[in-house]
Amino acid sequence: MKTITESAPDQLDELLEAARKTLAKAQNYLSKDGKIYELHDWVTVAEYCRRFNIPNTQTVSNWLKRGIIPAEDTIVIEELNNTRLIKAIPYQEEKVAPGN
Repeated sequence: MKTITESAPDQLDELLEAARKTLAKAQNYLSKDGKIYELHDWVTVAEYCRRFNIPNTQTVSNWLKRGIIPAEDTIVIEELNNTRLIKAIPYQEEKVAPGN
């Protein structure tokens, strides 16, 4: 039978490993206004342009103003100088047929 001092290192190792896993998982999430966002799903405007080959950030800013990118697919993080994050999915401007 193990004594308390003999079993404590095993329990401590298990507890530390569980804590490491929890911290690693928590680093992949952003919590804002009671909602949890997975960080790999959200990018800055500049990263969005790089990822989807958009020539400049002004194009994306215009899409935001015109509603091409829906409001529910954006987050503004006030604590990070009002950084805007966009859900990392492709959007595209709808083309209007000539004469319409």
